[in-house]
Parts: sequence; structure tokens; C-alpha cells
Amino acid sequence: MRAVKPGRFQILEVDNEISIKAFVLENGLAFKTGRGFYEFTKTETIQGKKEIVLMERSTGDLFEGEAAREMLGLPMGETVRIKPSNLEKYAVFVQSTSANRKLMGGTRFLYEVEDWDR
Repeated sequence: MRAVKPGRFQILEVDNEISIKAFVLENGLAFKTGRGFYEFTKTETIQGKKEIVLMERSTGDLFEGEAAREMLGLPMGETVRIKPSNLEKYAVFVQSTSANRKLMGGTRFLYEVEDWDR
């Protein structure tokens, strides 16, 4: 697992249910499909091409890469239906490629900063 480069994401708190696009625009950011990562809180199917980011609960440090998928039992490139696992140490964020996906109130949202240094 590798650390996410500093400055790649803004971490935003979601107060009430709202679509990703509306939330991003409401926060004064430029919306672009695929830049948002929602907090994984309910059973769902996660596509093999989606990026997964883990946030260490104690430090807020972010991690990415194949190992992040593997920790959830998500083989690279495979679409799998999973439940939020008991990863006590990490909060899980899943890349969304939809503008209309509903964010749930009381969760967090990672938004990839447009000009972060890759």
C-alpha cells in the first residue's frame, strides 16, 4: 500500500443527502466525473476499474494502490458485491464515475484537486 501524495484530495463533510455533482458545485469546486470518492457505508457492487482509497482513522493518512483493494477482498479488475467490512483501522472511499450518485449525510467525501502534483 502506498501513501497518497499530499495535496491530492480535499476532504469534505457531507451534511445531508445530495448528488455528487450538486455537492461539488455547492462547495465552490469544478465538477469533473471520476474525481470524487464517496465513503463506503453500505453493501454494494464495486467495479474492478474503480480506485479505492483508505483513510487511517487514527491519523487521517490516505493510502491507495492494489493493496487497498486486496484488504477489502477486491481483486484487481474484478467487479465484486461486498459489505462494508470491519476494517477498524481504516475508512474506505470508492471512486465514483457518476454525477448523480447520492452522498449520504454524516459521511465524508474526497475530491481530487484539479492541479495536484502527480
